[in-house]
Amino acid sequence: MGSLKNEEKIELMGEEWTEEAILYVNGVRKVLPDGLAHLTLIEYLRDIGLTGTKLGCGEGGCGACTVMVSHYDKKLKKCVHYAVNACLAPLYSVEGMHVITVEGVGNRKHGLHPIQESFARAHGSQCGFCTPGFIMSMYALLRSSQTAPTEEQIEECLAGNLCRCTGYRPIVDAFRVFSKTNDAVYTNMSSLSLKEGEFVCPSTGKPCSCRPEIGSNVHPCKEGVACGRSYEPVSYSEIDGSTYTEKELIFPPDLLLRKLNPLKLSGFGGLKWYRPLELQHLLELKLKYPDAKLLVGNSEVGIEMRLKRMQYQVLISVTHVPELNVLSVKDDGLEIGAAVRLTELLKTFRKLVNERPADETSSCKAFIEQLKWFAGTQIKNVASVGGNICTASPISDLNPLWMASRAKFQIIDSKGNIRMALAEDFFLGYRKVNMASDEILLSIFLPWTRRFEFVKEFKQAHRREDDIAIVNAGMRVYLEEKGVELIVLDASIAYGGVAPLSISASKTKEFIIGKNWTQELLQSALKILQTDIVIKEDAPGGMVEFRRSLTLSFFFKFFLWVSHQMDGNKSVKESVPSTHLSAVQPFHRPSVIGSQDYDIIKHGTSVGSPEVHLSAKLQVTGEAEYTDDTPMPSHGLHAALVMSRKPHARILSIDDSGARSSPGFVGIYFSEDVPGDNTIGPVVYDEELFASEVVTCVGQVIGVVVADTHENAKLAARRVHIEYEELPAILSIQDAIEAKSFHPNTEKRLNKGDVDICFQSGQCDIIIEGEVHMGGQEHFYLEPHSSFVWTLDGGNEVHMISSTQVSYILFEKLE
Repeated sequence: MGSLKNEEKIELMGEEWTEEAILYVNGVRKVLPDGLAHLTLIEYLRDIGLTGTKLGCGEGGCGACTVMVSHYDKKLKKCVHYAVNACLAPLYSVEGMHVITVEGVGNRKHGLHPIQESFARAHGSQCGFCTPGFIMSMYALLRSSQTAPTEEQIEECLAGNLCRCTGYRPIVDAFRVFSKTNDAVYTNMSSLSLKEGEFVCPSTGKPCSCRPEIGSNVHPCKEGVACGRSYEPVSYSEIDGSTYTEKELIFPPDLLLRKLNPLKLSGFGGLKWYRPLELQHLLELKLKYPDAKLLVGNSEVGIEMRLKRMQYQVLISVTHVPELNVLSVKDDGLEIGAAVRLTELLKTFRKLVNERPADETSSCKAFIEQLKWFAGTQIKNVASVGGNICTASPISDLNPLWMASRAKFQIIDSKGNIRMALAEDFFLGYRKVNMASDEILLSIFLPWTRRFEFVKEFKQAHRREDDIAIVNAGMRVYLEEKGVELIVLDASIAYGGVAPLSISASKTKEFIIGKNWTQELLQSALKILQTDIVIKEDAPGGMVEFRRSLTLSFFFKFFLWVSHQMDGNKSVKESVPSTHLSAVQPFHRPSVIGSQDYDIIKHGTSVGSPEVHLSAKLQVTGEAEYTDDTPMPSHGLHAALVMSRKPHARILSIDDSGARSSPGFVGIYFSEDVPGDNTIGPVVYDEELFASEVVTCVGQVIGVVVADTHENAKLAARRVHIEYEELPAILSIQDAIEAKSFHPNTEKRLNKGDVDICFQSGQCDIIIEGEVHMGGQEHFYLEPHSSFVWTLDGGNEVHMISSTQVSYILFEKLE
């Protein structure tokens, strides 16, 4: 136990806090009034007309809302720039910082930035909704890099950006011109075999002479975008034709001189927002508000409040508390402050691996590999170590590693008393940790590993980048040479994704300690592991058999990996077979390389030519206007859908009294209120616009609520209470056949020849019989759909802008 040196109680006097919040957006000073604590950065930006920043998934997964944030780091004594998800960043979290959106990078009036120009010319956009996010991710990387980034760094910075329509090859092509590359990457040809003046063209992989000479403005290769050149001199203003010059927005001097103040602000519904600058103030706030949520990146709490509709009355931003931002290298390990961002932690681990003996950094290497696939860059730039630990997610990628690495957590209470807790004992249940309501996580201590001590990470997800784990694990073993044997002195085996919390395989650990590291140990340990880690048949998340097999395969791979590390040691009697080496080698994806070859059949026409589409420059600058970018007129109304919460049920009753009493309510409409036909469909009108009697899926539309704001409309829609009678669910083709549930008027076929005669003829070379069963899919809702409707001439003339791709159907329905 320990305590703070200064144990005197510091009163939370009003004059110590300020309610003045300052923010710079694209070089323009903004004063944020009190009362906006409920807003995210994207809501504020779009409210002030900067609609280039798009709202996609709303949970930090698609990157469409990416902006660059800059602030002055007094410890480093320089300005730092990084990309963030504006959909998750609380507005007041960027107080005292400079936010640059896609509009601040370049535009058609003053000229496109080289990043924007390259993206447009490389055909990197199609629908263009995700384009501003890609531009800002790359822009933040270039602004934060002292030298040209590598191709691997470029691809890593784009891991948090998704595109559903263009494809990633042209996007990577557009940004590759800014990287530091070697032509040999694109071809098997040695650079020594090239003649003087030649280089390897990335488009063809063959020697060519299309690289311009120094000082030349002529570039004979006009059809390609990847011929080793940058677009810096070819970006023009569409107004006066002037070339793009350095117009990078500098960090505002006003923010350099401005003193950082503790904040006390408020938001809608009585929400309180605090930003203490001292640990003692933070502890007193936690004592006063035991249920308060501590924020750094808001990557978890933001999703809870936005998507899960959880209500928190007090939010405390701990980003500026010095004691929580410590990164201290000690003789016996590394001390990590709870508020340290994952990006900073990753940089520190990489630095330590290069500077310290390899025996000491086995755990650091494991964290490096796990953090690489942990999340997108925008999330890692703001998410904190302590936040990930205290969230206690059962699928946390890092918590099993903390447990396996013998990490200790330093916890402090409101009186300044400090205690240590082993990571293995910290997690108590589903999202429950070993901390009292007046305690906070102060720091994490990660000890150095010892000679013959190995730590390894494991993770299996649907995809490698930016995806949650199905099962993950952290494993450690400490070996000792005794004669010709390797004896296990200590071990840790921790799993995530197999229980409501991260758990240790304690029986397996106890079994292997004291035994020789051999194949016999492996086979026996695998048998014990099957009973040690038990996943119930009805476990949330499904895929039970697959997850069970992963727990075993991870330990098998760990055994092979440790044995491979010890290859050459006299105590290792059996080397890892060559057929098993792929299981011990780390995954390394080479840079994406692609080419597109085309022949211009007829010159002088755009048909068949790789022309830049007309909207490209609008999309890369954020000037393209989508449906939800359209300015709302005064007194405009917003609508929200009332949707089914049952997969298959009969509607018994609808109580809309809660919606009608909601703030800002204007109207509510159901199937009986539709003046025309209530049926819709892409070709055959066989679906209901508003479900009238039976719902057939979760999310089916039952009605629509209209209110004065979008938030009020969504609130009113949630307050509609519907009584259901649940009906049997039909989940497979076989279920549908047995229930005689068939789609009407669907017996259509295309005949070519007589299939029956063909089968009976005996002339078929191969006949394949069997069944293929396809299960359900997990959906990730990416692009929002919206419509904007207004009337003229007293309602006789209706105008509509809709995000649909089949607008003619809307016109047919409106006739």
